[in-house]
Amino acid sequence: MESKLYSVTEVTSRVKSLLQNDAVLSNLKVEGEISNFHHHRSGHMYFSLKDDNSKLNCVMFKGNNKKLDFAPEDGQVVLARGYLDVYVPRGEYQLYVSSLEEVGEGILYQKFIKLKEKLEEEGLFAPEKKKDIPFLPEKIGLVTSPTGAAIRDILSVLKRRYDGVSVLLYPSRVQGNEAEGELITGLEYLEAQKDIDLIIISRGGGSLEDLWPFNSEELARKIYSLKTPVISGVGHETDFTIADFVADLRAPTPSAAAELAVQDFAQLINNLQDLARRLCSSYRNKINSSKKDLDFIKSKKIWRDPAIMWQNTRQLLDDLMLRFSNNLSTSFKEHRRKVTNLERELKNLSPEKILARGYSITLNESGQVIKDHSQVEDKDLIISRLAKGKVMSEVKESREE
Repeated sequence: MESKLYSVTEVTSRVKSLLQNDAVLSNLKVEGEISNFHHHRSGHMYFSLKDDNSKLNCVMFKGNNKKLDFAPEDGQVVLARGYLDVYVPRGEYQLYVSSLEEVGEGILYQKFIKLKEKLEEEGLFAPEKKKDIPFLPEKIGLVTSPTGAAIRDILSVLKRRYDGVSVLLYPSRVQGNEAEGELITGLEYLEAQKDIDLIIISRGGGSLEDLWPFNSEELARKIYSLKTPVISGVGHETDFTIADFVADLRAPTPSAAAELAVQDFAQLINNLQDLARRLCSSYRNKINSSKKDLDFIKSKKIWRDPAIMWQNTRQLLDDLMLRFSNNLSTSFKEHRRKVTNLERELKNLSPEKILARGYSITLNESGQVIKDHSQVEDKDLIISRLAKGKVMSEVKESREE
């Protein structure tokens, strides 16, 4: 039996009719993890729901998503209500979502958070461990896909900002199971090149799954161990990966990574020229000001008749010499009087004066002054010092009075 010939539109319309008349597919509740989320400027939301084995395209129009009390993003597990239908222009079936509830975080996102907390606790993200980015690198190492938009953007920005910089590309996958190993190998290769001043690791935007190689623990530890500074430019501005946190500098996009890597050479030249102009202007102003000060000084009478200054100075010198002479004489007299008084006091306090009045000083054989009878014993030899001479004695008795 010969089958009827159908057009593509007729086939698509028939499938659409079948879906619309299916009671189950016209009122669905689907749980899955959000992926490839995009909030269009029209207000509509486009994303996919996925599980371990499959993926379902979804659209949520502006009128429905305005009622959401949370901001959907990749990695969230949600419960979507809606109906299944065919988008005729592309012949694709998709879930038209009328409501969305947040259920939890996806498995990949949970792994991301767990690894981030672990590495942060170990200090891999510490600001004081970040290396300085060179001001004007001569050669930049680049690890990225050789065919993606990221490399085109980076090379374009580098050429525009500083055409004198050299770039060494290590081509690597940036998505899929092989990407992690190739990214690490690329970093090791560039680190081994002694003339590389800076490394950029980069790729364009994508879903959490697409960016997952950049959330590798091994890649993070490799970036941390490098002696060469690393800039990460992965995804879009709202995308964050573990590589971003551990890198010495995070750029929101590949283009921004190139802008942070090199200075705008034309702007530097303009700044230097401006500084040179300001310096010359400052020196001219300084010279003019000094000329005015010199003219003011030259206008003073002292420069027209210098003898005036000498006359005043000579008179001042005479006054100072007279005051110095008077002060010196007074000072000598005062010090002589003090010395005489001190000499008199010293004589009065001299032990010889006391001995002259009939007193004596008693010493033991060691020359120590005896002040107490307990310091000597019978038959000890003692020495009495008199005003004139000494007396040697032997102790016959020692007692307390």
